[in-house]
Amino acid sequence: MKRLISLLIVAICCVNGFAQEPVLSFNGELYFVPGSMTKSGEAFLVSYRNNGNIGFTIYDGDFNIVREFTDPTAGQPYQQRVVTMTRVYDPSTDGWGNGNVTRSASDEWTVTDDQIYDYTTSSTISGFELYSDNNSYHSRYLYVSQTLFDDDEEFEYIRSKKTIVPISIKLSDYAKEHSTGNEITYSFSTGDAKIDSLLNATGASEYQWFWDNETGRQLIRLYKREYYGGLFDEGLEIASLDGTVKASLPGITYISSGYFFRGKCYVKAYSSSDNSDVLYQLGGGATGIREMSRTKAEISVKRFGSNLVIECDSDEQQTIVMSTMDGRVVRSLTARQGSNAISLNGLIGGVYNVTLYRQSRPLKSSKIIIK
Repeated sequence: MKRLISLLIVAICCVNGFAQEPVLSFNGELYFVPGSMTKSGEAFLVSYRNNGNIGFTIYDGDFNIVREFTDPTAGQPYQQRVVTMTRVYDPSTDGWGNGNVTRSASDEWTVTDDQIYDYTTSSTISGFELYSDNNSYHSRYLYVSQTLFDDDEEFEYIRSKKTIVPISIKLSDYAKEHSTGNEITYSFSTGDAKIDSLLNATGASEYQWFWDNETGRQLIRLYKREYYGGLFDEGLEIASLDGTVKASLPGITYISSGYFFRGKCYVKAYSSSDNSDVLYQLGGGATGIREMSRTKAEISVKRFGSNLVIECDSDEQQTIVMSTMDGRVVRSLTARQGSNAISLNGLIGGVYNVTLYRQSRPLKSSKIIIK
């Protein structure tokens, strides 16, 4: 009996932890660096933090920390100045749409509000879905690799390059200077041709009818906003964790997916500079990236009245997102096969991205300008 009790005590001690592996606590979502993309051929575990101290921790096969990384671009302060102006138009003076937008020769735009807003940058870390020829029905999401772009032991990752424009520079002027001229331009539409003509002639984005006691007539008050400073999206960079830029991809908005095939990796990217899908081969060479093909990838976008209509040719679940250049979402809807309408009512003039997503993965995008 005493021998039996002794054996039970030993068994209970083992169950209660004397022989257990240490318990690890991860702060973030868990991903892998596959062995095919590491110098040693051994896979690494990656804990990605997308809140607070944004970055990731890399572990080896024994759960020892190999590298810790915090995104240095996240949380940087920047400012944007927004100037709101108004002027008055009397539609009874000489009809509609002929450019006469003042009650008198001295009636110019009047500044009614001039505010400076403080923001902080979000993370620039960019990942993509990776498919492999020996795992064709599944994918893994890749945030960091070791030999994807070259053959050294440095870890590298993809990040978006966003320039902080000082508030002394008008954002539209900066965007025009750095534009290729391929952006799609749409004028703001209210559905009323006369109002549309007035807004286009003046550069106004909003209007309001009001009764003017001085003239005894209905007049139109126009509103226009100008933006100074903010963020401008320059493209993507492949960088090592110490900040060294290994390759630059100007005009590339995102990499949507990668394909590891017969020992080589290819990635599909979208270029906002010319609205194209670009296929790159990764690895080898000084920069570690080589363009293979480039094809037009515009979403079919048309304007009807005050709506943008986007055509989708798939019956799979997709989402259409309209966002500002600094990533703020202003419109979002679940897309259906066929025509999908996004209302422009209430949106101010500026540059926007319209992106089609499938299961959180960007498929196609177009940059539009609303005057």
